[in-house]
Amino acid sequence: MNSTSLRHIDRVLGLLDRSRAAGSRVTVEAYPYGTGSTAIGAFFLAPEKLAGLGITPSSLVLVDTGERIADEARLREVRAIDPGATCIVTFLDEADPFDRAHLHRALAYPDSIVASDAMPISWAANGGGTVYEQHEWPLPAGGHTHPRTAGTFAKSLRLMVLDSGTWSWIEAFRRCSFLPARVLDEVSSGMRGKGHLTTGADADVVVIDPTTLTDRATYADLTRPSRGVRELFVHGTRVVHAGEIVTDALPGRAVRGDA
Repeated sequence: MNSTSLRHIDRVLGLLDRSRAAGSRVTVEAYPYGTGSTAIGAFFLAPEKLAGLGITPSSLVLVDTGERIADEARLREVRAIDPGATCIVTFLDEADPFDRAHLHRALAYPDSIVASDAMPISWAANGGGTVYEQHEWPLPAGGHTHPRTAGTFAKSLRLMVLDSGTWSWIEAFRRCSFLPARVLDEVSSGMRGKGHLTTGADADVVVIDPTTLTDRATYADLTRPSRGVRELFVHGTRVVHAGEIVTDALPGRAVRGDA
């Protein structure tokens, strides 16, 4: 919602209201950041299209180098040389109350699902170049990505529960866990055991400390883990204990669509 609707969020939410009232089955997702991330060569980031988005070349920052695009000439150059380079795009200024209110409405909309849209992580390789595959766990420092890769859910809880009181804790977990699983129930039987605590469910359980919960990933430290998760179980196996990652626990399994 927020990264595609820009400052037209209210118009788009109105369209969703009308579509749902007419019987359409339509869902919507949002994440709690005023920036998105994509390849610098994306069609909609062509220099001639930026004005229509309400942004300028300086709204774009290359993830791997931290370079903020200076002007239209530099944007054209980078798009020609390395169109697949990942960039961060600022479309709502979170320091601006007007833009921040747009972001809040996208998250607060009834049944809006919290989604991270996590991005690949890259590291500078010894001797030059970029490495995308990493077997160390926890991840080594210096990874380049979007902070939503590490901070989305903790930030959503901080903004919508702790800071504003817009959601109850039950509503927050419904947005972050229950609703995403229900969207996929019909196409993936593997999702039916997720998003709820009942006999026979998958035993994915998170225990948080609301007094310390917060996101810590920033644009300067992009993969910094959130704080406040005390215990985390995946398929019944503890992967976080007393706030610390259990580094030798790897119980995760892929969720696949039904054939």
